[in-house]
Amino acid sequence: MPVLTSPRLRERFPTLDTATYLVSHSMGAPPLGARDALLAYWEAWARNGPEAWEEWFPAIAGVADGIAAILGAPAGSVSLAPNVSLLQAALASALDWRGERNEVVFEDLQFPSVTYVWTAWERFGARVVRVPSDDGRTMSTERLLAAITERTAVVVLSHAAYVSGAVIDVPAIVARCRETGALFALDVYQTTGVYPYDVTALDIDLAMGGSHKWLCGGPGCGFVYVKPTLRASLQPAITGWMAHESPFNFEPAPIRLAWDQHRWNTGTPTIPGYLAAKAGHDAIRELGLAEIRAHNIRLSNKLAEGALERGFDVPTPLDPAKRTGWIGMDFPGAERVVQQLIAERVFVDYRPGCGIRVSPHFYTTDAEIDAFFSAVDRLRKV
Repeated sequence: MPVLTSPRLRERFPTLDTATYLVSHSMGAPPLGARDALLAYWEAWARNGPEAWEEWFPAIAGVADGIAAILGAPAGSVSLAPNVSLLQAALASALDWRGERNEVVFEDLQFPSVTYVWTAWERFGARVVRVPSDDGRTMSTERLLAAITERTAVVVLSHAAYVSGAVIDVPAIVARCRETGALFALDVYQTTGVYPYDVTALDIDLAMGGSHKWLCGGPGCGFVYVKPTLRASLQPAITGWMAHESPFNFEPAPIRLAWDQHRWNTGTPTIPGYLAAKAGHDAIRELGLAEIRAHNIRLSNKLAEGALERGFDVPTPLDPAKRTGWIGMDFPGAERVVQQLIAERVFVDYRPGCGIRVSPHFYTTDAEIDAFFSAVDRLRKV
């Protein structure tokens, strides 16, 4: 498998010229194409005023379909939103919580923003079932399966834990949801762009994520995939004029929801965030997830080996099949070292209970991994 650090690709990411960028699990490096898209957005606005909607509206659909291609989803099945929290709330609003099937199952390691949304929905009749973790790093498949019953309306799980990078057993969860009749909404924020999966092959009901991590798209471009066979039955009450079948007709209520990728829109969209994200999505599709993953595994293995050789605690699964794209490493003084690394423009981050999170992406070189460890070795002695 070829090493994906060709000058052509690195030239698209000028930050790499002045920094060792190992934080794509948190915020992917910005491509030059994002700058160009933002300038083109301003120029269209300045040139055409409100008539720019004629250009922007189909562009939204194009960005959504570009994400669909990464997910293995058919065109028209992915909608955009500013963030996943809004999409989770929209999903909650599309469900009826008045009957016996009123439980929402999520894991103890779920990203807090998602838990805030579903806990708030208890005021409307939802009953939260939070599945505990045995070790604070991974989720037991058996515990998850046992929590899903005929009372479960929806299962909301993260594809990979943000605290450890550990992935869950998606096929087993899908099978259990089919047995019980529960919907399965997979949060793919932590994996999309570095860990290959196919929503169609996995038979996932909904998948939600965003662009600012491995997709190198910056903040402001979330997305939701909805299985086409569920499209008619899910009618979000959190909506707005851009979700209307004919938004520029400005019809009075009730809304006629769009049938295509605009169905889960709300009000006036965050056009700059959507357009700026496209360049990162394009790079992922151009390289292909199989090659991106192979490169990531090789370099993340190198990170894990280097951490273990130094006696660091590594909370991330050592088996690449069981983790997403980053490696955690902890040692006394790690939080202090991170601040010094950042001051030297070696970009990583720190999480309590995990330590330093370090992520190679398709633009990362072996030399940058070596430079990271050299800096850590030097700063630990300070």
